Amino acid sequence: MMNYLKLLRLISAVIVLGSLAACATQPQQPVQIERISPEQLAALLPPAQSTLSLEEIVSMSKKGKPDAEIIEAIKQSQSRYSLSASEVLSWHQKGISKGVLDYMQKANALAQQNAIADEINKREKARVEAEARLKRERDSARLRSMDPWFYGPGYYGGPWGYRPYWGGGMGWRYW
Repeated sequence: MMNYLKLLRLISAVIVLGSLAACATQPQQPVQIERISPEQLAALLPPAQSTLSLEEIVSMSKKGKPDAEIIEAIKQSQSRYSLSASEVLSWHQKGISKGVLDYMQKANALAQQNAIADEINKREKARVEAEARLKRERDSARLRSMDPWFYGPGYYGGPWGYRPYWGGGMGWRYW
């Protein structure tokens, strides 16, 4: 009978502790992903700009200049081209080599990736700053009650304040 009561107490204690632990846990919040609308994305991506026209590149190719020299001219002019697949095929048929067209596509894709990465970094920096601001506000609210002037002057003692202790030993008072 005694073992039965001990076992019953143990089982009830386990059930109570288990239910308290289940109540104390919070469900994990799903991560919120901030989406960019197509309009925001279009405004974010740098527009293709070309100071060196595609016709000039065709004429350079027809003059027999090597791909490295044409690519260097594109780099020097800081030109970017946004070409669709059919436009790439058309310009290849007009005389621009595959290496130059590949470089044009890669340079434009790299510029777009850099623009998106800059925006992500800017948003992450703003998020971290907001979290730090909230943490400072929380900490200052926690520490506000530690401020000697929170309860008013004289609460903690001082020349005009209340002193809860009278003795310093040998019958001498603190003040």
